[in-house]
Amino acid sequence: MTTWILSLILGTFGADRFYLGKMGSAVAKLLTAGGLGIWAIVDLVVTLTGNTRDIFGRPLAGYPENRKKAWIITAVVWLMSIISGIVLTFVSIAMIAAAVDGRNVPVPSGIPSVSQGAPVPSGGSAPDAGSVVATVSEGNTVKVGVLDSIYTAEIPGMSYLQPKNGGFLAVEVSWETQTGTSFSSPSNFAVYDADGKEGELVYLDEGLGALPTEEVGAGDVRQGVIAFDVKKGPVQVVIINDSGDKAAAFTLTAQ
Repeated sequence: MTTWILSLILGTFGADRFYLGKMGSAVAKLLTAGGLGIWAIVDLVVTLTGNTRDIFGRPLAGYPENRKKAWIITAVVWLMSIISGIVLTFVSIAMIAAAVDGRNVPVPSGIPSVSQGAPVPSGGSAPDAGSVVATVSEGNTVKVGVLDSIYTAEIPGMSYLQPKNGGFLAVEVSWETQTGTSFSSPSNFAVYDADGKEGELVYLDEGLGALPTEEVGAGDVRQGVIAFDVKKGPVQVVIINDSGDKAAAFTLTAQ
């Protein structure tokens, strides 16, 4: 019974042969993972048929009275293993198919938008409603406009990101260089809530329409989304110049 149980459960590791004192073949069986499973099965069948001998050539005790029980239990174990293998195969296929489908799902083209009122410019000149002009460096000015904004609990395509301040403010802006050259980037902006606490800039994943980070020549315009983890309510959006100082600001309340 001991030899049979060891062969059934730990035969791949040569446990049955170690028990019988056959050290050389036991080590070989262990190192080959039971002969890739084939050797383990052969030894088990030999044990079930009563042909296994120990190192001294002696037959195993208790075979006649335990033979039927051993065969029945072995058959049940094998049947359960086959069923488990089939189930695991189907589960693996389903998981692979789901992963492939997930890779083919198109990434959202941008942050969903809602209509909102134009910002109130301050700290810079405002040539028209909804925009503010800021000097980002000597001789270089930009006009920043707000096209749309939304406050949301989750950024589409970035559901793994959890807000620390209640939600995310996403603002679609335009960045137009009026004189000289400028460098558009989400890091050109900072946001402060009504309590004066600075929101955390969120770097959007590719495909979500983030404001591009690149040089913009005079007369050129770049558009894109900037996002912040900030408390809901009126916020002050600050435009930062090339020296890292405040160049202009406007207030905004997204729905």
